[in-house]
Order: sequence, then structure tokens, then C-alpha cells
Amino acid sequence: MGSERKTILLVEDEKNVILAVKTCLEVAEYKVLIVENGEKALERAKGEKPDAIILDLMLPDVNGFQVCQQLKGMEETKDIPIIVLTAKTGEEDKERAWEAGADSYLTKPIRPEQLWQEIQKFVS
Repeated sequence: MGSERKTILLVEDEKNVILAVKTCLEVAEYKVLIVENGEKALERAKGEKPDAIILDLMLPDVNGFQVCQQLKGMEETKDIPIIVLTAKTGEEDKERAWEAGADSYLTKPIRPEQLWQEIQKFVS
């Protein structure tokens, strides 16, 4: 892959999840950008235009549903695939995520293979 590494923006505030996902993605040769809240996610996505975004729903400022909706509503970021990765397993949460524009919905904990397979659906 060399200099053509794909970039993934990870929006997550739990240190252990950040470490696990970052390690998993770097092993698969992805460049990983990390932000820990919704405001920074919006700024970074507009500035960096990552190939995909992995988004937690429970963030310290703007929740993931709002971040997803805002990203999908902006011309610069509307086509970036958003993979929700959350501890929320309820059907209502899944519905809200789909309505906000999420492209995929995964629940924690997740195995590395699951994450890789999901990302490969959107980033090749």
C-alpha cells in the first residue's frame, strides 16, 4: 500500500477502545486519525477528508447521532462512509443511527476481523 494508505478517522473517547481499534487498523496498514469528541470530529473530517469514519455514539459533547447527521448534511463530508461502533445494542439506537445517515452499525466489543471486513466494504 505504501504512501497510498487509506485514512480512517476514529471518533472515540474511551482510551482502551482507542488503543484496540488503532492497533487493529494499523496492522491492516490504515492511517488512523483520532479525536475524542464530536466537535473535533466535525473539524477533522472537513479538514482531512478521511476514507471512512468510525464513530462512537456516546461522546462527551455532541453525541454521535448528531455528528453523523451533521457530517452527512455537509457537502464536503456527505460521501464519507460512517461506521458506528458503539456499546448501544438497542433497536431504537440502531434506527436513530440509520436515520442520521450511518452506513454501518457495529456493537462493542468487536473482533478485529469483523472491523476489517466492515471497513473493506467501504474502503478498498
